[in-house]
Amino acid sequence: HTRDAYVHRLESKFDAAREALAIEVDNYIQTVAPNAVIDALNLIDLCSNYGVDIRFVLAQGHVESHFATKGTARRTNSIFNVGAYDGHSASRQIKNGFGYKHPDYSVEPYLVLLTTRYLIDGKTEQDLLDKFVDKDGKRYASSKTYEAMLRERMEKMDFIANITETYEVYCKYKLMLGR
Repeated sequence: HTRDAYVHRLESKFDAAREALAIEVDNYIQTVAPNAVIDALNLIDLCSNYGVDIRFVLAQGHVESHFATKGTARRTNSIFNVGAYDGHSASRQIKNGFGYKHPDYSVEPYLVLLTTRYLIDGKTEQDLLDKFVDKDGKRYASSKTYEAMLRERMEKMDFIANITETYEVYCKYKLMLGR
């Protein structure tokens, strides 16, 4: 019974940490993109399921489309502009299957792409911040300063919301629970 009580306390702390992280993620998104309609808990849970650092994902969503509030992403609802190419229209992106009914629906396809083409063979998000190329050496974005923009967003993130500290607490309880 002592073990059950311990696990129950850990689960309660994990749930509280998840909620606290969702508040901070939402604060960040609403500060940088007030019209964004992203579900913070969905984003956190998907990042957790795919083992991708939420801070990296937030930085990329911010740089790519201000969380689907700017550029072609306003029409495609593709937060990370997966399937977008310089000079191609939103309608072409949608025709090619990269348009979504809601921005939340664009998160999982992006995480699948990230974990099957970029974060492979021991590569980490930190590696991508240095050189964001896939397993074939192809860049995620054409901008030569893309990695610098992502690093800058990540460095400034905690000035907007308490992402890093709450994420670390969340990860601690997740690890303790073996999730």
